[in-house]
Amino acid sequence: MTKDRIAHKPADGGGTLTDAFSRASQGLVEAALAGASDSELVILLGRTLNAAGLDIATIEVACDAVDPERAQHFTRWQRDSSGAEGNILAGDIFAVMLQEDLTVLRLDAGSGRLAHVRQTGATDAIAFANHIAPDATLGFFDDVMSLFITERAGGLTPADIDLLHLVTPVFALALGARLNAAAARTLLQTYLGTSAATALLDGRVGLGEVEQIRAIVIYCDLFQFTSLTESLDPRSLIDHLNLFFEAVTQPVSRAGGQVSGHVGDAVVMFFPIPDPQSERPLCAAAVKAALDGLKALERINTLPSRKTSPPLRARIGIDIGEVVHGNIGSPGRFSFTIIGTPVNRSARLQALAKEFDAAMLMTADIAEAAGIECRPFGCHALRGFDHPVSIVGFGISDDLNC
Repeated sequence: MTKDRIAHKPADGGGTLTDAFSRASQGLVEAALAGASDSELVILLGRTLNAAGLDIATIEVACDAVDPERAQHFTRWQRDSSGAEGNILAGDIFAVMLQEDLTVLRLDAGSGRLAHVRQTGATDAIAFANHIAPDATLGFFDDVMSLFITERAGGLTPADIDLLHLVTPVFALALGARLNAAAARTLLQTYLGTSAATALLDGRVGLGEVEQIRAIVIYCDLFQFTSLTESLDPRSLIDHLNLFFEAVTQPVSRAGGQVSGHVGDAVVMFFPIPDPQSERPLCAAAVKAALDGLKALERINTLPSRKTSPPLRARIGIDIGEVVHGNIGSPGRFSFTIIGTPVNRSARLQALAKEFDAAMLMTADIAEAAGIECRPFGCHALRGFDHPVSIVGFGISDDLNC
C-alpha cells in the first residue's frame, strides 16, 4: 500500500482514503473519550464505514476479557439491526488466525474461505487481528479480532481494504481502552468491594486515606472449620469455603451491604449508615440479610448433591457503631478495610455464639432498631470490653423466619 494510493485513491463514498480515515478515526476517538460502550463503538464503526461507501453488512468482534465471570468478549453488529449483540458466528475464523499467527485473513471467493462466513448473501469478508502490547493493557487482553462482511456484488475493493487496514488499529485502541477500564473497575470491585473500588478510582489511594463512618458490622464465621481442614482434601475444602462465602455474602450484597474482607474462614461485612434517618431501616436490612444467609446454608445442606458433604453452618455476630474505613497497612502493601469497636465486638459476639449454641447474636439495641423479636441471652461482658451489653439472637434450632 503506497503513500500515493492512500492520499489520492477515491473511496466509494467520495473523498480520499485519508479523508475517510480521518473521519472514522476522529469519530472513534471522540466516542471513546466520551465514554461510549463497546457496543456503541462497534455500531459507530459500522455506520462510519458505510458512510464512507464500504457497504459493510456485518461486523463481528472478539477479544479476551479480564473478567472473573467470562473468558472472552464478543460483539456482533448488523447493518439492518438497531444495535449490537453479544454473540458472534466467526469464532472458528478467529481461532484459525490465532493458531496460524495471522494478522489479516481474506475470506473472498478467490481464497476459498468464504464458506467459513456463515451468513446468507455474503460476497466477501476480511478479518484482522490487532495486537496490543502487554504494557498497554491488562493481563492477557492482547488481541482485538474483527471480521468485516459485505454483501455487495463484486465484494470489497482494494480501496475498501486499504481503509480497513488503517481504521482497525484505531478501533482496537479505542475498544481496548474501553474494555480495559471496565476490566479494571470489575477487578477492583471483585477483590475490594464496590465502596473500596470507588474510593480508589476516585484517587483515595494513599496510606492513611481514611474516613470515620457509622456502620452495622456483620462478622460471619464458618462452623467447625478446623475439623474440616482435617477431613477434606484441599480442593474440596476450598470448594466448601467458597460455597459458604457465596451463600452468606449474596443476601448482604443484594440488600446494599458490602464485604470488607475475608479473615481465614470468616467474612466481615458492613452496612454504612449515611444519616440518622436511615439507621433503623438499615438495621432491619442487615439482620434480614444475615438471616437469609443462614437460611441459604440450610437450603444448600438439603440438596441431593450435598448428601455426603459436611453441612455448611455459620455463627454470626452483629454490632453497630463508629468505624474507620480506608487504606490501612504499611508502605507498599495495604488494604482498604474497616476497623473499630463494632468490628471487634461483632467478632466477640460470634465467638460467644459457640458457648450459647446460637447461630446469631447481636446487641439488643440492634434488634430493637430492626424491629424484630428474638431470644434474649442475658447481659454479658465481652472479652476485651469493660461494660456488659444486653445480647439477643437466634439459637441453632430457632425458627429464622422472624
